[in-house]
Amino acid sequence: MEINRNTIIKDLIESHPETLAVFKKYNLVIAGGVRGPNEPIAFFAKAHEVNYDILVQELNEAIAKGGGEPIELPTLEEDKIYEKFVKTAIILTLTVGVTFGAVILSYIAVKFSFHSIYYAMIQAHGHAQLFGWVGLCIMGFALYIIPRVKNTELRHRNLTNICYGFIIAGLLLRVLLQPTPFRSLRILVFISAILEIISIYLFAFIILRTIFASKEKPGIFDKFFKAGIIWLIISTFINLGMTIYLYNHAIYEIPRTVFSPFVHLYLFGFVFMFIFAINIRTVFAFLDIKPVREKAVNLTFWVLNISVPIYFVAHVFAHRSVIAFRFSQGIAFPIAFALISFIYGLRIFERSTKELQDVVMDRSYAKTIRTAYLWLIVTAAILLVIPFLGLGSEMQQRFHGSLNHAVTVGFITMMIIGYASKMIPTFKGIDMHSLKLSNMTFILLNTGCFLRVFSQIMVGVSEKPVYYVVMGTSGWFELAALGIFGYNLWKTMNTTQVAKSPAAVKLTEIAKDTKVFDIVDQYPETLQIFLDFGFSQMANPVMRKTMGRVASIEMATKMHNVDTEKFLQALNDKIRSKK
Repeated sequence: MEINRNTIIKDLIESHPETLAVFKKYNLVIAGGVRGPNEPIAFFAKAHEVNYDILVQELNEAIAKGGGEPIELPTLEEDKIYEKFVKTAIILTLTVGVTFGAVILSYIAVKFSFHSIYYAMIQAHGHAQLFGWVGLCIMGFALYIIPRVKNTELRHRNLTNICYGFIIAGLLLRVLLQPTPFRSLRILVFISAILEIISIYLFAFIILRTIFASKEKPGIFDKFFKAGIIWLIISTFINLGMTIYLYNHAIYEIPRTVFSPFVHLYLFGFVFMFIFAINIRTVFAFLDIKPVREKAVNLTFWVLNISVPIYFVAHVFAHRSVIAFRFSQGIAFPIAFALISFIYGLRIFERSTKELQDVVMDRSYAKTIRTAYLWLIVTAAILLVIPFLGLGSEMQQRFHGSLNHAVTVGFITMMIIGYASKMIPTFKGIDMHSLKLSNMTFILLNTGCFLRVFSQIMVGVSEKPVYYVVMGTSGWFELAALGIFGYNLWKTMNTTQVAKSPAAVKLTEIAKDTKVFDIVDQYPETLQIFLDFGFSQMANPVMRKTMGRVASIEMATKMHNVDTEKFLQALNDKIRSKK
């Protein structure tokens, strides 16, 4: 098998098991299910910062040393540690998360008032989204990704099930019981916070032990992971304090002056730190752009981590102290600056380096990741406007709600969807279940988020009924988007990758009636020939598996006005050169 930039790793390992040792050396088969990653070698070399030419040279040497003797392909055990976290996150957001949120929005639209909703229900919904949807997704991905970017084993793997059990128990108690009017159950809300603390401390212990066990040189992203862990721990303590307050005062609603800045501390601290860390390490390869500007990224780190505690304290005491009020207004500016600085440092909107322009792979996730950063720009813009609207005014509250939605749905949820669509198929060594459903998710989610963010702003500006109606419909677009995404991702996670069975008839020569799929399936190196002759659809793996099973060489060449004899000659020359 001739190795080129488009050679799929799992196909190479299957054809030449002796190459497995080379891939293991560079940590390139630690993902990919039972047969290795379903990614081109050139992409993986860039993603893992390995010199492509040296890697290919070592692979060819391994094949030459193999001497053609049959080597049994070792089974690569699929790591599913992330699955239960991600699947539970999907269930939570499609029930007490986005579904409940859509119902709440519709009720507000019918009543033409944000004050018509029992606020404890909104807080329970918010907790489900923060710790359930967002928190569980980040925890699941972190447990899988961090050992791989640090080139080490996950430490204390046996504790992850305990971590998962405690966080789920805590979430269910909190979400179900905070809004209920039974005083005898108040103590269980406090217990829910204790369960969440135990889970998060276990998670922090596992992640930090894994990071510190690595022999890799610390990267610029390491400090973001560590800071994120610190903010997560701080968030759990504040959450515990809020439940103690509920219990001691026998009430159901956390004071808004505390709950609102707590939400931002959790998002700007824990969530942003983890997302930024993963982006720093992977986006340059995913989008084929230059590595990050380290000075700008470091500036973001320090400005954001200094600003977040000031933001929280200032907003908690803004109603009691003029000084705190002034700080609460002013601190929005360094936070917005930090976000823009990170976007600049990440180079997210810069042109491709074209290092991977010849590499054939699905890049549908790219638009989702870039769109997430457009929403982060919207977030920064709203953040800069809010200080001028008057503390506690109706308009400021509406802009504040738009800000929260731009952050949680526009940036964070869009980023979760983009990365899940790229990384889970990579984890599994397969393609995403349906690219069509992925595109539908993208359109519906952006439509819903746009309607919500800008209609809520307009409600604050004019309070016309039409804006309430638009806002009331937005949640259902987002529910449809996340429902489709959940189905698509669940089907992908449940797909079992099996080793290729030997072909019934081994192709020794390609003829006019030979099916396109059989050629590329048995001789992956011929894919480049198809592309060179203008068969651009072959770059899409879905097209190869569907139309490729139907189309013969004669049919394909007639459709694309390609000389059949010339094309057959090129294909046969390629497969003969392999022998």
